[in-house]
Amino acid sequence: MAELKRTVLMTHLDQDQGKIWQISLTHQGVDVIWDMANVDLVERLEQLLRSNNLPDLLLMDTGIKNPNAESLQSGSVCQWITKKKVALQVILFNPRQDRIKDIEHSWALRRGAVDVLPRLTGENLVLLTARVTGLLGCTFIQEPIERLANQMVLQDVASSPTVANAPNASKAVVDGSQSSKKQTPDPDDSAIMYRGVRIRR
Repeated sequence: MAELKRTVLMTHLDQDQGKIWQISLTHQGVDVIWDMANVDLVERLEQLLRSNNLPDLLLMDTGIKNPNAESLQSGSVCQWITKKKVALQVILFNPRQDRIKDIEHSWALRRGAVDVLPRLTGENLVLLTARVTGLLGCTFIQEPIERLANQMVLQDVASSPTVANAPNASKAVVDGSQSSKKQTPDPDDSAIMYRGVRIRR
């Protein structure tokens, strides 16, 4: 029996990290909806709930603030989910950190998130994609994620101080696919800027 199609709603402040998530999740057969970072997520979720179209998972940047305030949206979103008792999982994402501190992880779990994840790199891409896929109840498809991770590692090497100035430093090409169901703030999905190096899909 074919697996039930899963949907992820995501919001990002870092567009390049968002593109990596989009490609990785699309490779897992997940429908990705990418909302603007200035959207009021509680209002957005209310609309989706009324139309019976809530996603299976919300992946949101921890730094996204409420449109008309300085407070973070993650708190109000988690409160809304608890109040409504809806089957929506929330994963917080902090692309400004390579490692999540224990205190931040504990804070996120207390607020109602199922996990908080650090910046995507070539070293952690497989692990973090598998984590999200597992929470969605999907079978993890490893090969395309390993390929993308390897390309990201190569870009880290190529952009290092000793290699970036070499005469034959190369730019790798990433094989990606278009999402069948996405809303992205950036119309140019042809490339990802990863640590100052342009990776084409």
